[in-house]
Amino acid sequence: MLKEFKQDLANTISALLANAFVEVFHQKFSSHIVSRVQGKVNGVIGHYLRTGLNTNRTEEKLRAGQNNRYIAYMPVELNSKHNLAGEAGKRSQSHAEKIRNPSTAGTILDIRVLSETTGIKVVILTEDSHGKLIKMQELNPVTKPASQTVTLIYTPKSAQYPDGHYEVHNNKPVEGASKGKSCLFHALARGMKPEASEEEIGLEADRLRSVESDTLRRHPGQWEPFIKCKEWTEAIRGGDWYMAEGAAPKKIIKETKTVLQKEVGKTELYKDWKKCAIQNPGIGQFINADHQPPVSSILAARKFNQNSKLATAMLEVATNSSPLDNNLIPYVHKYHGLELPIVYVPKEVHREFLSTKSKSFRKTVATAISQDDVVGAFKLTILGSMARFRLDGTKNFKNFQDNQMSKTRLTIFEKSFQQHSTKMVEQWFSLLQGKGVMTTAHVDTIKAWIENEGYKNQNEQRSGRKRRVRSLLPPSQSGVLPPGNMKKRCNENYRDLPPR
Repeated sequence: MLKEFKQDLANTISALLANAFVEVFHQKFSSHIVSRVQGKVNGVIGHYLRTGLNTNRTEEKLRAGQNNRYIAYMPVELNSKHNLAGEAGKRSQSHAEKIRNPSTAGTILDIRVLSETTGIKVVILTEDSHGKLIKMQELNPVTKPASQTVTLIYTPKSAQYPDGHYEVHNNKPVEGASKGKSCLFHALARGMKPEASEEEIGLEADRLRSVESDTLRRHPGQWEPFIKCKEWTEAIRGGDWYMAEGAAPKKIIKETKTVLQKEVGKTELYKDWKKCAIQNPGIGQFINADHQPPVSSILAARKFNQNSKLATAMLEVATNSSPLDNNLIPYVHKYHGLELPIVYVPKEVHREFLSTKSKSFRKTVATAISQDDVVGAFKLTILGSMARFRLDGTKNFKNFQDNQMSKTRLTIFEKSFQQHSTKMVEQWFSLLQGKGVMTTAHVDTIKAWIENEGYKNQNEQRSGRKRRVRSLLPPSQSGVLPPGNMKKRCNENYRDLPPR
């Protein structure tokens, strides 16, 4: 079957149109080929990539590209057996809830849903390295004839546009029509109603979000495979476009004092860190994303106590599901908490955190979470994200004294510590809103403790903090913390254990 198709294609398409071959293949062939044969084709391509090009990065691009083309070209199964929802519609229902929120950025998935729902054909252009517009993607409704064509210009993700940017294109770009994370919906609205006022465009953009949400809720089974592919793509490429070859060459970021001052202490979700690492090559060589609390602690807390409200709420955040979808919990471990908050910290400093080195300490944090001790859990999280020698009081920590760069990393980190710890607590408070576990009083107590530098108080570490840590441990673990000896506690836990 493949040989006949290849021969037929070779007779009709010139070798000069090699790029067109990929598009024709996916549009005319991939939508009909059975999954087993498609898997074999992908396997052959992957083999050549591994053996010929010998680069895992290229193979990742191929996988992400296949997923994005699936979203763009595969037909919608109108008679899907999953239309009755059940477990198969969980992702669709979750995305339907998120897309109503103006803070959720639009993607190719949303364009595909709206193309089918509204009957519009969407052509997406992007600039090549010479500033010339080239066609990146074309989405046609397959369930109804196209009634209108909208052309958009896509700007790949960058520091200026962390989620990418869309503008409508009517012979020339229209400036100011797209705003923030709703730029895609504003651009589509402007393309559909070019003569409308700004107020009308804003209302139409909101309506498009509602239209998509309602479509996903009514037909979850139809769109479940598309949303699953979107998740795969994000896991592979951080949500970035595979086809964004028009973007300008990326400059490799090198570690300098200025860059460290700019990056250290940033707080965001782990999935956004992955996007940042893609758009800023080299940053991962000297900056780490520190999950606070550790992913393993959140997962373990649920195992310790199935009825823990705090553990359940944190997992709802991690799985982006409410109520908690237990089927999504394994993905939290597999993709290391893409939806969870992280803090940018120097790689060298991160290696020495108590929460990084000590399995016992991570278990202590998990116990606090499982007992719904909000204040205790976040205080422990902050203590665990300090340079270890600050906890045991020693001054001869040679790892940060062997060269000037080490001292610079530590100094910048410690200057940021109070501010980014506060931001981390505030971000969690925002994420846990409406879940009934973290109150304003909790936040005020923790922030006051940070502001008063309670984490530096050696008396608290040896007495009050010692007793709190001890009380959070299971009976079998209580002997880990000898009375009055925080230094021994830290040294015992400082072992080359597997990373968290």
